Amino acid sequence: MRFLLLSDIHDNLLAVQQMRVQESNHFDALVVAGDIGSHSAQQIFDVLATFRCPVLYVYGNWDYKLAYDASFGDACHHLHLSPFESGPIAFVGFSGCTAHWGQNPEAQRLFKEVDDAHSEIISSLNDAKNGEERAKSLVEAEHTGSVDALTATSRRPPSQRKLKALDAERRRKLAALSKAVEEVKSTDAYSLYVHQRSAVSGEALVRNRRALSEVLEQLDTARERAVVVTHDRLFKTQIDFPGVPIFLFGHRHGFAETTFQGAKHVNVSALDIRRLIRPKEFSRGDHFEQFRNLNVGNYAILEWSQATGFAVKCVGLEIGLDWQENWELETSFQMPGAPFLS
Repeated sequence: MRFLLLSDIHDNLLAVQQMRVQESNHFDALVVAGDIGSHSAQQIFDVLATFRCPVLYVYGNWDYKLAYDASFGDACHHLHLSPFESGPIAFVGFSGCTAHWGQNPEAQRLFKEVDDAHSEIISSLNDAKNGEERAKSLVEAEHTGSVDALTATSRRPPSQRKLKALDAERRRKLAALSKAVEEVKSTDAYSLYVHQRSAVSGEALVRNRRALSEVLEQLDTARERAVVVTHDRLFKTQIDFPGVPIFLFGHRHGFAETTFQGAKHVNVSALDIRRLIRPKEFSRGDHFEQFRNLNVGNYAILEWSQATGFAVKCVGLEIGLDWQENWELETSFQMPGAPFLS
């Protein structure tokens, strides 16, 4: 069996299209280990669906806007604590974690518990912030009125000394307004609230690991044919996931395959890797507008057989050499937002 592995697309639809041109429909499933992108997810899944096989995925930190129950098409399956069997192989994983990575249900539940328990201090802080904003508006309006009045009563433009005095008074009043907010933040109640909220990330990961372990226990597929997919690498896997032979992840932007305590840990690398190039001869105008990016990312292919088990290889996006006639690599800085070379 053959599986196409992707990760860290980062909304780079062009890189997905380049990968699609390179690969034919000879896969049993596609697996995306997170960082699809919150802005181009549907277009990306539309391209992946053309492989005519299941598209399995988890979310990463670039997917914070994507709902966990979103549907990207009949071929797409979110692996978050929801196994998918492809022949004799079962894939399962979880999305998010750390907790600020999007809408992970356990993290959201924990945040709500903390916020509910500290509703009084949250209300006090919001009141202080709202009061500060209202007072700031009054100070700014008063300053504008003073400047207008000074201008209207003088035949000449107001002196810089008078304008600076008005601005100094404005800044003094604005600085004084932050005291109410700072007083709330200096309380023990607020410190406890911040401490408990900061602990959500670790607890959410613990709960997701525990839930994933329970899902694995309920699989009909034998443990030695299970594949765990997360966005970041899982550690101490033999504690919660003994017997799982392979763990797929991304996030770290560099292909790597390591074996620890009998299990493979595969960083499937990043499809979105950009190399900045500059023209050998700049045209007139803004030089920075003339820089371009090349897609030089990579992906991986996972193969499995009953006889040999799992084997993985890295595949780079193919880049022709024609660009070198008029372009050269820029190595002193990067411009991720520069257009791609057409």
